[in-house]
Amino acid sequence: MFFLDLRNTGLNMAGIFMGLWLLPFGYLVYKSGLVYKSGYIPKILGVLLIIGGFGYMIDFFATFLFPDFDTTIFQYTWIGEFLAIIWLLWKAGKYPNEESG
Repeated sequence: MFFLDLRNTGLNMAGIFMGLWLLPFGYLVYKSGLVYKSGYIPKILGVLLIIGGFGYMIDFFATFLFPDFDTTIFQYTWIGEFLAIIWLLWKAGKYPNEESG
């Protein structure tokens, strides 16, 4: 059980880095939706990524500060990441050509 608890703690510690990564990534996605008026990258995707980043960080700090507290925020942080992957796969190579008007 010691090693299972150690693994769980390690995965939780990795969550802080995932949250810190999603915050600037979500911000860039959100800002790119505002800068380019074509709406190539949806702004809601950036908002979901930022929410996911905060969710990872809340889950880390809640588990770190209150070890017996069971957080369920982590169950919903994957939504923005999953939609970003699906959107990138769907739009891969389909960028509109600006020369053709």
